[in-house]
Amino acid sequence: MKLKINFILKTGVEGEIPVLAIMNFGYKEFDALKQTFVYKPLRYYTGIKVNKSEWDLEQKLPKDKTKRAMLGQLEKQATDIFNYLITTETVTPERLKQELDVKIKKKDDRATVTRVRIVEFINDYVLNDSSIKKKTKDNYSTLRNRLIEFETKIGKQLYSNEIDEELYNSFIDTIRVRSNRINTVWSVYKDFRAVLKRIARKFKIVVFNPTTELHPTDKVRLVTEDKIYFDLEQIQRIIQYNPPTEELNNAKLILLTLLFTGCRRSDVHKIIPSNKYSKNELSFNYARYFSTKTDTEVVVPILKPLQDAIDANGGKVAYKMSESTFNELAKVIAEQCEFTNEITLSFTNSEGKKQFETKRVCDYVSSHVGRRSFITNLINFVPITVLSKITGHTNSISAPEFNVSDSSTIFKYNKISMIDNAARFMKELKRQVMENRDFFPFDLV
Repeated sequence: MKLKINFILKTGVEGEIPVLAIMNFGYKEFDALKQTFVYKPLRYYTGIKVNKSEWDLEQKLPKDKTKRAMLGQLEKQATDIFNYLITTETVTPERLKQELDVKIKKKDDRATVTRVRIVEFINDYVLNDSSIKKKTKDNYSTLRNRLIEFETKIGKQLYSNEIDEELYNSFIDTIRVRSNRINTVWSVYKDFRAVLKRIARKFKIVVFNPTTELHPTDKVRLVTEDKIYFDLEQIQRIIQYNPPTEELNNAKLILLTLLFTGCRRSDVHKIIPSNKYSKNELSFNYARYFSTKTDTEVVVPILKPLQDAIDANGGKVAYKMSESTFNELAKVIAEQCEFTNEITLSFTNSEGKKQFETKRVCDYVSSHVGRRSFITNLINFVPITVLSKITGHTNSISAPEFNVSDSSTIFKYNKISMIDNAARFMKELKRQVMENRDFFPFDLV
């Protein structure tokens, strides 16, 4: 990532015109109107003004040597600040502007700050940050609510300078009591740690650092749990399922989209078969999009069962549905498809101890079952390098969940284009289906 700076004159101004620095470093944000990611440079007021006659159009700099030197100094300072920031955090236009204001314009709103109420910081600086995705903000909102409950319990507001190992562990213990899953505790731990780091960066103050200051036995770690997936015979029953309501029909279409593309639920409405590949006797429709979670470009072919379902729906893809509503309806679909046999899976409780849980298969169903099923059913038939690009993995498919060795170094050399990768996927899948009819009960290509 490299910072590029161009200077322009502000439009629509007469007389002395402000000089703007357009700072571009490849940062993109999702444009809801255009339904795509667009580049968002920082438009920064330099504090320098010139008359139009004093502006060198060819060099895009003032003719005045003093003002030109001032802009050169600003460019150097901005580059130094940017190069420092990218070594410690994800840089956004707002974050870069904040540091520029402090270093260049001396607008330091942090100089007198010695402590910060954590709940207020989340409200003012995290939930109002436009660069943070909605799902992440929801997680921070949950953290804020848990902190407010904890403040009520201890009878005082919680400030950054007061957090120590004892108080921190006391808060995490309240989360353990609320939840019986270690990964839920880990999620709160991760978000709380991130908020403390944000406070330290913004106000340049020392805060408790769980990563370095906690005893190893007190650190919460994410664990890989047993999860269900649908095999192809179960998926065939879902294909044949006839929903009695429009809402269930839409949930079925979402589920089929997940099962036959391996996309995340946050991307399911981007799976629109609006593109067509036709070359060397191979023809298929495909969707092209940027992953909401990782901003990774993905090209995914539309497999035959999904294309058939879309055609049966009048050529329309599924309409939007909240994750909670979909999860409830997916359980209903699984139950009506008679996935009601009981199975026992292990899980890790909030104290880090393994336990067993027995439920019906349908009661385990959630949105991630689609992505997991897609990968699990195909991972032994399609090269992992190809499957990873189809599913939008930036390195290799997750080793713990799918029993695949991590080959992230090798994956850096996987430069095949997204379209060619999709074509290789379809060719290989067609061959595998023909050669393994016992495993594939229906055509995929």
